[in-house]
Amino acid sequence: MFKRAKWILAGIIAVSLGITGCGNKDNADNVSSKHISSDEPFIESDSQMSSTVNTIIELPDKEGNLGNISIKQKKITIYTIDTENDKVVAKNSMVTDNGELKPETVIDLVLLELDDLIDDVSVNITEKSDSVTVDLAVENKSYPFGEKNRISEVKVLDCISYSIFDNFTDYKKIYFKLNGEAYKSKQLKLSEKKPFMADE
Repeated sequence: MFKRAKWILAGIIAVSLGITGCGNKDNADNVSSKHISSDEPFIESDSQMSSTVNTIIELPDKEGNLGNISIKQKKITIYTIDTENDKVVAKNSMVTDNGELKPETVIDLVLLELDDLIDDVSVNITEKSDSVTVDLAVENKSYPFGEKNRISEVKVLDCISYSIFDNFTDYKKIYFKLNGEAYKSKQLKLSEKKPFMADE
């Protein structure tokens, strides 16, 4: 049931983006972030799209009568991988505006965007006053995003980290774990005490 609702929501978001317009790409640096990746993301901006969109969808009820459903969404920035040049890029994404935005929602959008490139991953979040710990629940700790994935683990973690920093100003440090333990895979080993990325 949850997967079906997730795909329906993704479809609604895609339709909303198609209706409201497309962005143009501008280069920008996240110069205040320190992390282990050497790549800086490109940022896609869209000055034509407002930050909040109210979408009206006409759906039939059980009796076949048409009714309107209003979905209020807001624009956020998430990061993904441009597979043509293997770069981390920013893009606009729409999320249902039901009050407070949560890190889990942003990370779910990033993972949904990377769905064709990585295996299924679920997340658990631990929040502190200035940091977020992202615990990735995976089937294979040696290859958390799949043995034959086409992108490096660091780039996936970069996408998650940049997306958190862009949408939450309170968090200054991002930590990662695998299945509740220290992050250790075939590609990458991270310290539990030192953040993967810090926004100072």
